Amino acid sequence: MAAAGQIIRNTVTGAALALALTGAAWGGPTADKAGEVETAIGGGDYLTALSGAQDIVLQVWEATPGILFLETLPVTEPAAGFGLYNPRPDAVYKSGEPIILYAEPVGFGYGAGGEGLYTVGFAVDLQVLDEAGQELANVQDVTELNLTSRYKNREFQANLTYNLDGISPGKYRLVTTLRDKNSAKTGSFETPIEIVE
Repeated sequence: MAAAGQIIRNTVTGAALALALTGAAWGGPTADKAGEVETAIGGGDYLTALSGAQDIVLQVWEATPGILFLETLPVTEPAAGFGLYNPRPDAVYKSGEPIILYAEPVGFGYGAGGEGLYTVGFAVDLQVLDEAGQELANVQDVTELNLTSRYKNREFQANLTYNLDGISPGKYRLVTTLRDKNSAKTGSFETPIEIVE
């Protein structure tokens, strides 16, 4: 079994080298930071290397033109935290059953919460399409998601519960849009579902 230090070295080195190689053609701050990370690893300064790797992630994070999603799926109940979810075995719901979704947005901005606090927040819109793609509903601000922390959290879980009471049995597509409260970025994901009697 590899030592923990070796695992860290391999992981950070691989990321740094990949960024350095892709950055070599165009240079810039990301390639410069990758070089610093590689130098820190070579010198055995893993804390500095990890900090530098986080700086690279932040550069990519801020460069994203919109909200992206690492994961989106139906779940059996709201997640207890980031990655702490139980996937639903299917997306078939009985009429009147709540539809619970989990998502991991990335690339969002941060607001100032005062007293050293940071805020993350989204306004959520829901569009319901039938099987043919015809829009049946488009609800702005159906809910909102908020987090206040002393750290600029990148791990943010979106727990969403939709109640489509009165909708006829059939197949639908739910388009969820998150509008970042702290930047102009937005992002959407689609969830196919089926409603049965």
